[in-house]
Amino acid sequence: MTAASTRGLGLRLVIAFTLIATLCALAIGYYVSQARQQVGADYTALVADVVRAQQDPAALRITLDSLEFSQDRIHLEQLHDLLGRIPRRIESIRMQLRRSELDPASYGGLLDELAQVESRLPALKAAAHAAQEGQSEPGDDDILALGMDVEEGLAWAYSELNELLHQASAEQRQLMERLTLALAVLLLLLLLAIGAVMRMLFHLHRQRETMRLQSRTDELTALGNRRWLRDAAEEAFERRRRHGTALSLMLLDLDHFKRINDAYGHPVGDAVLADFARVLQREVRRVDRVARMGGEEFAILMPDSHLADAEALAERIVRATRSMPLPGPAAEHRLTVSIGAVEAEEDNGFDHLYSRVDQRLYRAKTEGRDRIVSARDASTEASSSDAHAPDGDPGNTVCQ
Repeated sequence: MTAASTRGLGLRLVIAFTLIATLCALAIGYYVSQARQQVGADYTALVADVVRAQQDPAALRITLDSLEFSQDRIHLEQLHDLLGRIPRRIESIRMQLRRSELDPASYGGLLDELAQVESRLPALKAAAHAAQEGQSEPGDDDILALGMDVEEGLAWAYSELNELLHQASAEQRQLMERLTLALAVLLLLLLLAIGAVMRMLFHLHRQRETMRLQSRTDELTALGNRRWLRDAAEEAFERRRRHGTALSLMLLDLDHFKRINDAYGHPVGDAVLADFARVLQREVRRVDRVARMGGEEFAILMPDSHLADAEALAERIVRATRSMPLPGPAAEHRLTVSIGAVEAEEDNGFDHLYSRVDQRLYRAKTEGRDRIVSARDASTEASSSDAHAPDGDPGNTVCQ
């Protein structure tokens, strides 16, 4: 029962640990996947705006090159559209930079450069308007000079800003990787801690079960003790109440065992007790419960057994005990056993049944030992109280 309980707990702990480990692995996997998706997400919109904005200086350069040779209306309208779009781009980028987690000191100079570009735009617009009104000639230095200043300022600011954003994104990715590693280490430590706690719980349970078993087991013979037999009897009586099955109890006492201890010493006596316990276990059924009640007294609880079954078992035990070889210097000694046997007739519990069988054992010992005394009910007990065994070796006698 203890081994099964321990195995059951061990299996439950393994399942629980596996479940926790699986959940931790899923959590790490989910975190990593989300982290990869989110790495750089703070800068995605800003990078996209900068990339689009970098098209403005290139378009401005192409338009200025065209205006150098011909200030036609199409090129002037293109310049007018660019001059209207550039401030909106700058303002959008400025707002996103301020909402970002970038250090303002890292992009402050770039915003200053873009502010200077914005300050040149009104003059460039005025020069473009004059060209549209026919007030300037192709190759006008005002348009070209102002346009080149704006183009160079935009190109430099956007290029530096793009590099800054890529560097920040790389740093964020590195930080997320470090956080992911730290999280994985923490979860691993958590799993180790949980595993250690579960291992401790398993060992504590096993130790508790071992102590419980030891408290219910006779150390010398490895049989159950009186407490264990009482628990087994309660289960047997409960089964008897439910199903109406028979139940018998046998009490055994080795005859003149003290002489063996006195003559050959307690180690030999202990060996005799252990050998006798093995004889009992060999003779009984698997459902029978064998216990050492103390000293040289043993008991056998027999579920689903009538008195006749108990008597048949008792006779086999008497014969086996007589033929049992004794260890060492006690080899020439002949061992016998006195047995009392009763069948439960009423639902009076273990104490009442034990009291009855103890009376039978007492009679077996007082009437000459090496015998079996059994009774089925009170009337049989009364009629058998006058029976006496003959003098000498009584042999395998059953008194009823």
